[in-house]
Amino acid sequence: MTDHLSPLDVAFLAMEGNSNPLHLGAVATFAPKQPVHPARIAAVLCERVQEIPRMRQRARTSWLPPGGARWVEDPAFAPEDHVFTHHVRGRDRFSALVSHLMAQPLDLNRPPWELHVVTGLPGGRFAVVAKLHHSLCDGMKAVGLGLRLFDESRLSIPDAPPAQRSLPGFDDVVRGVKDTFDIASSVLMNTRPPTLSSPVLTSSARPRRVVMARLDMTDVHRVRREHGGTVNDVLLALVTGALRHWLLGHDSARPGATVRALIPVNQRSRSGDGASGNQISGFLCSLPVGEIDALERLRIIREQMDRNKASGSDRGAGALPLLADRVPALLHRLAAPVAARCAPLLFDTLVTSVPLPSVPLALDGAELCELYPVAPVAPGHAVGVALSTYRSAVHICLHTNQTWMSDTHWLENVLRRELAALQPTPVGADVR
Repeated sequence: MTDHLSPLDVAFLAMEGNSNPLHLGAVATFAPKQPVHPARIAAVLCERVQEIPRMRQRARTSWLPPGGARWVEDPAFAPEDHVFTHHVRGRDRFSALVSHLMAQPLDLNRPPWELHVVTGLPGGRFAVVAKLHHSLCDGMKAVGLGLRLFDESRLSIPDAPPAQRSLPGFDDVVRGVKDTFDIASSVLMNTRPPTLSSPVLTSSARPRRVVMARLDMTDVHRVRREHGGTVNDVLLALVTGALRHWLLGHDSARPGATVRALIPVNQRSRSGDGASGNQISGFLCSLPVGEIDALERLRIIREQMDRNKASGSDRGAGALPLLADRVPALLHRLAAPVAARCAPLLFDTLVTSVPLPSVPLALDGAELCELYPVAPVAPGHAVGVALSTYRSAVHICLHTNQTWMSDTHWLENVLRRELAALQPTPVGADVR
């Protein structure tokens, strides 16, 4: 099984760097019914990974198209070379280990993924920390690959066949050139010089930290029912409130201040292409961190997201992935050092939401309790945000190089305060 990487996939390969590795991550915790044997969990993962063709492949440079690459079977592939076991004592050590693992680049000379089994969590729980390079998959594709590792569910998800591409006709070429020009013009018109003093932008190469917090979905749905919009609108408002709380300490949340967030949008359902590594575009949303009222912040975000959805995801700075997929792979190879530093011209932070199926999932009989996605952080950015909803909870993860964010309790407390500020006031309550 071989197939070519798309230009966007090649771009993620070319922009890989030691200080800003471009892999996606996930932290899943499980509640076993009996004592955990990490070697057994690792063996189960190895067995299931072996069944997934893409996980046995690595990217190899190809001559046609120039600068391109294709997925090829790695003749030296052994799943145990990608699956590791660790033991920690307590949640703080676990968070430190996750941060360390996410900061380490993947070896692109072999299949670009790793799984880490971690025991020693409170309550006898264990975790699996996953790393998959962005050239291999986007968030939705990562979910599809990950589901194959769970009990039973992996058997109901067939591997997608390679994409079938036909040669374009003359009209298709003309239309494609025009669309590319329109997208490029729209992206360029939405660029702006970065605010050098903004705390959300940084040139620091300090070690990254991963900070995780969990909220009850019942409370999120209560806010949505009271004020309208979508669950994602509410979650964006909570993230905005958390960023505002931090920026106030840096005197950077003045009235009218905003943080431009790139919000990836899945394009896979439109194309029907299940084999491609990345099928994404994005929306750009100006998070109103300068607004003091939590309900007003939610209203502003709702209106922006409604406008974004009405106009589509193929315009504005958020359409950069679509533009990247239309650029020849060779240009990505040549321009990668410059392109990797251009993110602050387009957006200030990434906020991505990864939907998960609402069915119970388990690994070797151990129930899945939490699943935190970990977003890559673009060069020049201080923080990336990823969220997932699974059954009765929403899991929020910050990936950052800021020392203040290393406190999980801070994140949980500020998110709960923001959620309380959005809750409907009970009938008869004293609102003085």
